[in-house]
Amino acid sequence: MLTPGNKKLGGHRIWGFALPSGAAAGCPGMTPTCRRHCYAVRTEGYRPAAAAKYRRNLALSRRRDFARRVRAVLVAHAVRVVRVHTGGDFYSARYARRWLAVMRRTPRARFFFYTRSWRVPAIRAVVDAMAALPNCRVWYSADRDTGVPASVPPGVRVAWLMADPNDLPPAGADLVFRVHGLRR
Repeated sequence: MLTPGNKKLGGHRIWGFALPSGAAAGCPGMTPTCRRHCYAVRTEGYRPAAAAKYRRNLALSRRRDFARRVRAVLVAHAVRVVRVHTGGDFYSARYARRWLAVMRRTPRARFFFYTRSWRVPAIRAVVDAMAALPNCRVWYSADRDTGVPASVPPGVRVAWLMADPNDLPPAGADLVFRVHGLRR
């Protein structure tokens, strides 16, 4: 379900949870730009065991006891930081509410995530409720296809995907992720 992080995620300090990526059903806010440059889709392509685990996570996320199970893992392993969705995204408001329940019931753990599901009004309402929690950090993920969101609530920052050398981040972007070819 949750896994201790890799070197990029601080070793075992930051745990992650992932779902399958790259399909509209699992990433409802996906744009052509993010689909074309999705690191999670590439990872799933060359790591079939990870892809299988993400599919199992998707099945678990649909269970009524999902929030209880996640919280049990967090408590059992004394997890203090969780990156929700190292791959995938909030695919429904119901699923997002399950994570909101985990966050509310586990105040000692910190949660953070990047999401494009801010583009789906029903999911955005839940994501914005997460942003209001003291133990959650929310990043709306944006790119040239989405533009910067018209309104960004308190507690939310904007992460910009720069996919082209001329794709300069606009005002309102707090963090820039450059695609691999632009990182030199």
